[in-house]
Amino acid sequence: MHTPEGLLALLTLSAVDQQTYVGENYQTVWKRVYGGQVLAQALHAAHQTVANDREVHSLHGYFILPGDIKENITYKVEALRDGGSFNTRRVTAYQNEKAIFVMSASFQKQEVGLEQHLPSPAAVSPDLLVADAELLNSSEDLPDRMKLYLLARHPFAFEFRPEKDYSHKISPNEQRNVWFKLKKTTPLTEQQQKEYLAYAVDYDLLVMSVMAHYQNDFEQPLQVASLDHAMWFHRPFDVNDWLLFSIDSPNISGARCLGKGSVYDRQGHLVASVIQEGLARPFKGD
Repeated sequence: MHTPEGLLALLTLSAVDQQTYVGENYQTVWKRVYGGQVLAQALHAAHQTVANDREVHSLHGYFILPGDIKENITYKVEALRDGGSFNTRRVTAYQNEKAIFVMSASFQKQEVGLEQHLPSPAAVSPDLLVADAELLNSSEDLPDRMKLYLLARHPFAFEFRPEKDYSHKISPNEQRNVWFKLKKTTPLTEQQQKEYLAYAVDYDLLVMSVMAHYQNDFEQPLQVASLDHAMWFHRPFDVNDWLLFSIDSPNISGARCLGKGSVYDRQGHLVASVIQEGLARPFKGD
């Protein structure tokens, strides 16, 4: 898991039959399954049931129960529709016969139509930036518990380079731009590219939602966990080359936070959009 090859092994599931697949877990230090892993593995399972000329264009997932990193996850795929242009799949992830995650995904035959997208907000070349882990280790502006979490949850197969380091205090309404790519060039199919991206974009969406408050003297511990996750894939991309993840947090309320992200390639094309809602519940008592 700590290398691109290890990540490929993690996301490649074992087939039980044509609708059932089993995957292992990245051993996180917080003792729960990493949400990006479940999302990417569920997408991998769905990919096995769709013809190669169909590409996923959207997925919507709900996290039902925390995943146990000591137990393998079983993914069951339901074929809801196979049409002339679109295929729809539902994937349910199980541990100990209980559903922990459910995802719907839609696949489309490649078509040509109108073209437009918002421009990339990139301000700094990734070649001029420093790796996220290095910035975190040297930061004196974040609480130690947040630094430990950020370093621990880091997807080690990828390198992330924020445009602004952690000494720059962000406001709750500010965008955060982060460049990322695989640390080692790895040949991948188009399906695998999308699985890798689904894994990587769970990296910072919820943290971005609450980080501004911690940088501005909020000290109460929060319980943060994924509730749902949606992605739209717009154009081809290559995770071996730099991609820009532009993140903002439109809302926090009701003990929930919302993270929104846009992914651009180095040429400025919008390649994917992401929205995630998570729990942001203050811990009560000791």
